[in-house]
Amino acid sequence: MPEYTANELARESTRKRLSRIIESKPLIQGSLVESLRTCGKKGCRCYKEGPKHLSTYLSVRQGNKRIMVHVPEDAIPYVKECIANHQHLQDALAIISRDCMEVLISKKRQRNKRTKE
Repeated sequence: MPEYTANELARESTRKRLSRIIESKPLIQGSLVESLRTCGKKGCRCYKEGPKHLSTYLSVRQGNKRIMVHVPEDAIPYVKECIANHQHLQDALAIISRDCMEVLISKKRQRNKRTKE
């Protein structure tokens, strides 16, 4: 059985966590935005001058455009979870990328040491 360094074990753990997130959790890349808006109903208090309604939107970039999708109040916790899952995914990818860069730099240093000898 091969011996693994602490960095290799940490990298493997991060990759397993990344795989688990991708396979089992819903992901949304975006952010929640709250806005005060009029509802458009002529009989509503907000139509003329009363307080506006608080609405929640999911802001998502599609190509060069940003779109806003209304999120019903009962769906807000689910959307927050999806956004958090995506952030966890991004964090895990950043760790893996950093680790790969460290391996590359280490290999480069070892090669440079050999050529100087």
